[in-house]
Amino acid sequence: MIRSSLAETLASDELEPGFVRPAYDDYCFAHVPGTAAGVLGEDLGPALPDDALQHVDTDASTVVVLLVDALGFEHARRLADSNHLMGGFAEHGTVTPLTSTYPSETAACVTTMQTARYPVEHGLLGWNAYDPDADTVYDSLPMLAKDGGDLSLTARERFDGDTVFDRLDAAGVDCHTVQEHQTPTDAATDHHCETVGEFAATLAEVVEAAADEERSYVYAYYSGVDATGHNVGPDHPAYELEGHAVLSAVERALGDVSADAKDETLVTLTADHGQVDTTGKTRTLDALDGVLDELRRDRSGTPLVLGGPRNVHLHVDGDRSRVRAALDGEDALVFTREEALAIDLWGPGEPGPAFERNCGDLVVVPREGMLWYAAEDHQLELVGMHGGLDARELLVPFAAAGLADLC
Repeated sequence: MIRSSLAETLASDELEPGFVRPAYDDYCFAHVPGTAAGVLGEDLGPALPDDALQHVDTDASTVVVLLVDALGFEHARRLADSNHLMGGFAEHGTVTPLTSTYPSETAACVTTMQTARYPVEHGLLGWNAYDPDADTVYDSLPMLAKDGGDLSLTARERFDGDTVFDRLDAAGVDCHTVQEHQTPTDAATDHHCETVGEFAATLAEVVEAAADEERSYVYAYYSGVDATGHNVGPDHPAYELEGHAVLSAVERALGDVSADAKDETLVTLTADHGQVDTTGKTRTLDALDGVLDELRRDRSGTPLVLGGPRNVHLHVDGDRSRVRAALDGEDALVFTREEALAIDLWGPGEPGPAFERNCGDLVVVPREGMLWYAAEDHQLELVGMHGGLDARELLVPFAAAGLADLC
C-alpha cells in the first residue's frame, strides 16, 4: 500500500508558500532508526507512528535499513509501477511518505540516521562545516579542509552524541554497515563496496550471515542515485534508471538468500532527500553589495559560508542587519539563528558544541536554485541539488516488508 494522501498532507504543511515544514512530530526521516531498532526490542528514541508498519510482520531477528540517497517519494512512487522490489513493498507491505529533516542534505541526514538524533542535537548541518581550532572550512564527509591543510577534528568529532551502533552493540545487537565509506565507530562491522553489484551482493551475504545471530541491525547506504541526479538532473531518464538499477540488483541478490534467513528478516527502505533541478538558477553572494565584506573568514581567507547552496549558513563578523537587508531581494527564507531555533527548524532538542560552531548567524533557504558565496565549480555546476524545503527534495519514502514476501 502506498499512502499517497499523506504525501499531499505533508507537502501542504508549509512554513511559507513553497517551503514545506519538516514533520518532526511524527512522519519524519529522523524517526527511522528508532522504528527499526524498536522491531528488535530496543529504544533509540522517537519512532514513526504505528501505521508505518501496518500490514507488516515485525517478528524479525534481522532488520535491514536500506538508505538509497536521493530516492525521493515521487521517484519511489513511479518505480512501484515498474520495479519488482518497489512494487513488492507496495503489494506486501506499506510505503509511507515522510519528510526529511532540515537541511535535506546528505551529511546532516546520514548523521541523523547514524545517531537517531535531530540535526540540532548532532550539529552537523551540511556538507561545509567549520573546525574552529584549525580555523578552517572543510568538506564534512570526505573530511578535507578547503585550503588543503590539516584539521584538528577527527571524523568522530564532526558531530555530537554516540551512534546508533554504539547503543545497539551495548545492548547485544550485532551491527553491520554496507557502504562506500567507513562508519565512525568500532561498534559496527563495516563492509566496503563501490559498484551497485558489489553493494547488492554484499548486502545479501550480510543478511545470510545475520541469520546465525540472535539479533542483527544492518544499515546499507547507496549513493549512486544521488550522484546521477547531481550530474544530469532529477528529470533525466538516467536518474530513474539508476534507481531501477540498485533496487533490481538488491532484489535479485536477496532472492538468493536462504528461506530461513528470509523468514527472519524485515527490510525497510528510505531516502535522505529527493532533488530539484537548479539549471540556470544559480547566483552568488559576491553579486550582493557588501555582503562578503561583513562575513568572517577562516585562516585561508575563505568566507565562513557553511551548509550548502540550498542551506546557506552565513557567519557574520560585521553588520548583521546590513547583510539581511542585502538579502531582501532574494526569493528565499532568511532566519537569524535565534528565529530558526524558535521554530525548531533543525528539530526539537538542545544544541551542542557542533551545532554552535556550524550554525550561521543568518540562515538562507532559497526557494529555487542555488546561492553560494562564489562560483565554486564543484558546487554550482551541479544540475540536481537538495538541502532546502521544497516538497520534491523534502518528501521521502519509508517502505517496509518481510523479506520472504518481497523475494
